Amino acid sequence: MTSTEKNLSLDAQNLHKYFGGVRALEGASILVTKNKLVSLIGPNGSGKTTFFNVVTAWLEKTIPKEHEEMESQEYSNSIINWFSQRFDRSPKVEHEDVGHVQFEDVRIDGMNTHEAALTGMLRTFQTTRNWPKLTVLENLLVAPHKQTGEGFFNIFFRKRKIREEERRNVLKALEILDFLEITHIRDQLGEELSGGQLKLLAIGRLLMTAPRLILLDEPMAGVNPTLGNKIMDKILELKSDSTIFLIEHNMDVVFNYSDEIYVMARGKIIAQGTPKEIETNKEVIEAYLGADY
Repeated sequence: MTSTEKNLSLDAQNLHKYFGGVRALEGASILVTKNKLVSLIGPNGSGKTTFFNVVTAWLEKTIPKEHEEMESQEYSNSIINWFSQRFDRSPKVEHEDVGHVQFEDVRIDGMNTHEAALTGMLRTFQTTRNWPKLTVLENLLVAPHKQTGEGFFNIFFRKRKIREEERRNVLKALEILDFLEITHIRDQLGEELSGGQLKLLAIGRLLMTAPRLILLDEPMAGVNPTLGNKIMDKILELKSDSTIFLIEHNMDVVFNYSDEIYVMARGKIIAQGTPKEIETNKEVIEAYLGADY
């Protein structure tokens, strides 16, 4: 593995996703460097959330039809290839990989959603998915993976370990609430929170699992600017321990906080670079404002 590969948090290459005749992704590729804040922007319907869904295994990637036909032809020739190799008459036809998603050194495509989440890569959604009937503190306490108390027999035979684990989780949850500056709402139910508070709670639940890559899908949507800046300041502080991959429509947030920006249009990446480079990119301006702008 090269030094560049070791420094990558996410390597998503040549991803396709079709919904019938709709081609949501057309060979999109993105590299996310560790401990950076990388943003993905683009007009509505450009494929950004679909890209997140494929990367996090919520959706399976699509193998384009031309490659399916190639695989079918390779399969039909498999017996011939076997005999050819058996008698050293010709080399085997290698399977051509079409797109991949790799988080650090782990291949994600092919995993189910639960398996992908356990690798250390977690995400939020445009609409927050917290537990409405649990308090803020309880929402955090159910987040850690593989808790001892989840096992039926452990309830009876590992009570001491369960109590110690719960104590550590409560302390960690209180630290996260303090970090996010929402300790004062620890006993409020999820259904009682404002939109901005729900966004902070969603981030807090992620932090309970200590993710190394955090994917945030429009964290500023429906949040007032003052609270939005506070949320982004907190997200920025996470870069020392985690990598941040962000979808966002608020261009002030994107250009003020990003280390690197990717721009998507019609399911393809049309530009990448620093905020200053993207701001003056002609293709980006055309994608947003039209060719006549």
